[in-house]
Amino acid sequence: MNHSIQSKLMQLNEILSQNNIDHYYIYDYTSRPKLVLAGSFDFSYYHNIEITFYEVSFLYCPGGVFSIECFRLANDKELEMLKTVSYGFLEGPVICMEDQTFGTRFFIAAESLDYELKTVYYYKRENLQPHESLAEWVEKDREGRNNNS
Repeated sequence: MNHSIQSKLMQLNEILSQNNIDHYYIYDYTSRPKLVLAGSFDFSYYHNIEITFYEVSFLYCPGGVFSIECFRLANDKELEMLKTVSYGFLEGPVICMEDQTFGTRFFIAAESLDYELKTVYYYKRENLQPHESLAEWVEKDREGRNNNS
């Protein structure tokens, strides 16, 4: 299991590096235990990638935008440290999200992950192309009705 996650993390890091994506925030955690991170170079108008973690048992990261340079499996020393704050909720592999420049590390314990390169716009836009969509909140008006109806 960890080998496939390790391989997926290596592929993900390569894609993120090629696309200059280094800022993230929790985009969706309403369908727990699934968590979606949005990633972009600049969140002003859109995000470029969604990273989905499945069967999340523990989360240790900011609620706002944070910077990450690489995703990797947590090492033994980090796992020991997390035991003191997780109260035993570290089920599944633990992914470390690290900003090597500033030395910050955040963690998500999840059974698996997947990612999708796509552009999700934060404003109304016509003629969307494949791998483009509008953020959910753009689709709804102030009363919560779907703008497409």
